[in-house]
Amino acid sequence: MSALENTLQIEIKLEKEKTNQALLKDHVEKYSELTQSMSKILNSFEQRLGKLEHTILPVYNITKNLQKQQQNLDSTLQYMEQVLSHYDASQDVCNLIHQGPSEGNIGSFLDGLNKLKKAKDYFLNNNPQSVELENVTSLFNNGCETLNNHFKSLLKKHNSPLKPVDLLDMIYIEEDSSNEDCPSIKQLPPSAREELNVIAQWLDNNLRREYVQIFGDERSEVIMRSLQNLKDHQKSGSWGNEPLRTRHGYGRAETGVKKTTSARLQQIFERKANKMFMKASQTLGQSAGLAMRKNSSFGDILAAEEYGNDNDQELEKYLVLLLGLQKLLVWERQLLNDIVPPSRHNEVFSRLSQPSIEMVVRDAEQITSKVMRSIGRKEWSSALGIFSALKHVQILQPDIDRICDATQKQQLSGVLNRLQQTASKGLEQFIESVRNDAGGGGMVSMTSSTISYGGGSNVPRDATVYELTSNTIWFLEQLQEHCDTIGGLLQTEAIYTNDLDRIASQKALSIEQKNKALLGIYVRKVLAELNYTIATKSEQYGDMATKQLFKLNNTHYILKSLQRSSLIEIVALTEHDCERRYQKMIQDLKKAYLGSWSKLLSFIHPLDEMPRPINGKVKDKERATIKDRFSNFNKELDDAVKTQRAISVPDVLLREGIKRDNSEHIVPKYNTFFEVYSDVQFSKNIDKYVKYRPSDVATMLNSFFDDTV
Repeated sequence: MSALENTLQIEIKLEKEKTNQALLKDHVEKYSELTQSMSKILNSFEQRLGKLEHTILPVYNITKNLQKQQQNLDSTLQYMEQVLSHYDASQDVCNLIHQGPSEGNIGSFLDGLNKLKKAKDYFLNNNPQSVELENVTSLFNNGCETLNNHFKSLLKKHNSPLKPVDLLDMIYIEEDSSNEDCPSIKQLPPSAREELNVIAQWLDNNLRREYVQIFGDERSEVIMRSLQNLKDHQKSGSWGNEPLRTRHGYGRAETGVKKTTSARLQQIFERKANKMFMKASQTLGQSAGLAMRKNSSFGDILAAEEYGNDNDQELEKYLVLLLGLQKLLVWERQLLNDIVPPSRHNEVFSRLSQPSIEMVVRDAEQITSKVMRSIGRKEWSSALGIFSALKHVQILQPDIDRICDATQKQQLSGVLNRLQQTASKGLEQFIESVRNDAGGGGMVSMTSSTISYGGGSNVPRDATVYELTSNTIWFLEQLQEHCDTIGGLLQTEAIYTNDLDRIASQKALSIEQKNKALLGIYVRKVLAELNYTIATKSEQYGDMATKQLFKLNNTHYILKSLQRSSLIEIVALTEHDCERRYQKMIQDLKKAYLGSWSKLLSFIHPLDEMPRPINGKVKDKERATIKDRFSNFNKELDDAVKTQRAISVPDVLLREGIKRDNSEHIVPKYNTFFEVYSDVQFSKNIDKYVKYRPSDVATMLNSFFDDTV
């Protein structure tokens, strides 16, 4: 049963497979027919496509060639139009070039020049022998020349020099003022600057550099004329008393404001110095521990001296002129930024600033030469004025360096060097004058307002303080105000730096202390010469007492002046026992003065060799001795009273001290002598010899140094 079922199932499956095989065979035959049909279609398409390519490709090539020919034709026509425009350029712009540019409408003129430039380049490259090249070149050059002239005329139109009051306002105006307060800006309005800039750019791009000379010369003339106007104004009677204009009311004098030029300069340089000190403090303050002090090396600006002599006024005027130049050059730098291409800034600035810089350098040479002549005549206030001017120029130097190139910096540094040389020469000459006075070559004559050279070398008859002494001390006192400046001068000389190195090796010194120490070294040298001169001059007196009093007066005056003016502290940096040394000199001179009484005292002291009275009587031969002693004492005392009453001791304490010392030195000895011999009958006319009682002698000694008694 199972075998039969299996056979049946196999037959069924076999039948099914045969059916599937027949179906598959039928499908294969259909696919083969479809493949053959598609192959025929593709072959037919390929044949037709080949025929189409063979037919269309020649047409495409012909069309492409036609398009290229069309483009070439268009390009040729455009080029021909350009070429023809070059031939027509001269005629097209001839009238425009001859008419020239008009202010405010420079664009059309530059377009005409650009057209000529293109035509010139074309003919130069393609037909350099053509007449057209000569025409466009000539017209182009004429146009450039016209443009240069327009540039120049536009500058001239707005290039009037500054009035002195306007320039002074620029100098005196507050540092934080806006540019609108500056009167010079009104010279060149923004529209003019913009047009000048367009012209300069075009000329520079087209290698036409004449504008560099035009701009430099025109602006140079403005600077020179502005400064010359200021110099002429300085010569007028109104100089120094101009009212300061207000910031917000330009053109109207500020009510109640009337400052001298010296005071205004003082304020200007104080602000500049304070800024320098602030900058230095910010840089070094944390590391060096700098303290903000008003009397710093930069902040302690010299008060404006008003000695009243011509040299000081000339120096003051020169400082104003230098400030004016600095302000004008700053303004010119601003103009360059607005007008001239950056690549030409240095060239143009050098040209426009050179004449004015040369002028201030020449003025500095003239002024310093004049000061040197004054110093040669021993007019020492000129030296003080030089120190002040030097200080101010040093403060101004950074501002000048920021706006000038290396050559101009070198030229202007010559002003500083000239002032430094003059100031150094003044210091050197002063020492020489004190030294030469000892040899009788004349003496320095000074007052609080002027220092002049006086003929003769006679010492004062009353042995008072010698004029050289008071004048020398006065000059040294003034030098304290210039400590930083003088320190900078002396540190370049080996004779001073060697002493400074010795001092610095003993203790650390700040910059301020080093400057004071250098000044102290100088003061010490002057005082050494002065002490020698005083000692030499004292020999002109005929008696010992007057010699010693002369030296005592002067030495005491020197010490008190040093103490009063704080010069003693400066000298103490270089010689710590200076005060004690002068005190010892004074004590020695007092002893020497008391020694001048030795002859007078020899008649009354000691009594050991004198005859001793017995019961008020002496021997006949001893009476003559007593007579001679009284007579000689009286004569010496009378001569001393006559001489020393006319002597002057200006210092009250010194005068009273000398009187006291005289009384203590003489009266007790005379009193002893008087008590022993006044009652002795050594003469019939005893009153002739015993003229003075001890109280009389004391009164006479107390009358010394007073010729009114």
